[in-house]
Amino acid sequence: MSSGAVPLREATAIATRIGKALADDSLRVQVAGSIRRRKPTVGDIELVAVPRITHETVPTMFEAESVPYNHLRARLEAMIRAGDLAPHPEDPKFGERYAKLWAPEGIQVDLFMPANLDSFGTILLIRTGPAAWSERLVTDARRRGHHFADGELHRGVVSCKGAAPGTARCERVPTPDEAHVFRALGMAYVEPRNRA
Repeated sequence: MSSGAVPLREATAIATRIGKALADDSLRVQVAGSIRRRKPTVGDIELVAVPRITHETVPTMFEAESVPYNHLRARLEAMIRAGDLAPHPEDPKFGERYAKLWAPEGIQVDLFMPANLDSFGTILLIRTGPAAWSERLVTDARRRGHHFADGELHRGVVSCKGAAPGTARCERVPTPDEAHVFRALGMAYVEPRNRA
């Protein structure tokens, strides 16, 4: 295991290698976290990638059925088998929206996987951080009549969960990039390196 932070240049090289390996199986991949903020040392690598999903027809007992195939998940599994990534040695996670992995160079890799391109900007913004800045953003969003839920930005401060269609006082705001989040909140764009 890594004894601590690694220099930005080294972390960037690792993140770039992993991002390139995931690119063909993702709709979009981008480095987030302290690398994106250009911090001199990096404690972990954070990437945001939208999985490429196709549907495959598989035979069943009575008829063929269309099932989703997650190319990004298959790529990650192949990288783990090849030793290019590993499950985190202390706290492995490998879900639909998040994977906590380990690079052979001895650094943690956090992979955040938005459900679609329309929520990419929200996840990238939150995961670029730093944590205190992201927490303030969430609070500011509520003051501006919005809220974040399930990796998406919503107009309205009342949760949409469980509400009958058309009755919730909120609506999902598409955020394909960070600029859409800032515009929806009526805020000026803040460069990643200036987020503190």
